[in-house]
Amino acid sequence: MSHTLTDSEFYRVLSCQRRRLAIEFLWDAAVPTPLPAVADAVAAVEAGIDPAPRALRESVYTSLRQTHVPTLERYGLVADADGGLRATPAAKRVVRRLRDTGPFGLRWSEQYRAIGVLGLCSVVAAIAGVPLFAAFDPLLPAIVSLAAYAVTSAYHAWTLYPRGSRSPRGLAVEEEWAPTRA
Repeated sequence: MSHTLTDSEFYRVLSCQRRRLAIEFLWDAAVPTPLPAVADAVAAVEAGIDPAPRALRESVYTSLRQTHVPTLERYGLVADADGGLRATPAAKRVVRRLRDTGPFGLRWSEQYRAIGVLGLCSVVAAIAGVPLFAAFDPLLPAIVSLAAYAVTSAYHAWTLYPRGSRSPRGLAVEEEWAPTRA
């Protein structure tokens, strides 16, 4: 299936932590990965130790095989590949939303906060007459920080939509898949 997930489908598919961990693991993998390796990685995260206890690895493997991987396949987020599973291009939007990260690897909220704090500090410094900032009208750093906020907001909104769509629910053009680094 190659359609863009609606919000309700997105939350339904990713309501389970095992599915979220599996899709992120497969996205970061550069090659098709056998299901036992995916199960081992998910179990290690759940247990907090690597390798996870055998009983947990078996439980995760069974639930992935019977429930979670078929769900991810049904929504077009993973596919069978030579020797294992791989994330599809449709998974890119899902992983971006899961990680909520921007272009610098920071969470979007951290980027907005940094712009706001730097803008406020530069305006206060200009008003207080701090040597480097005293040469500028306080309106200038305010305008620069608001412009940075607007550009960041526009880019953030643009990354939430699949390429080629006009809305979050529009049809997406297939993107070339490349793993991200978290």
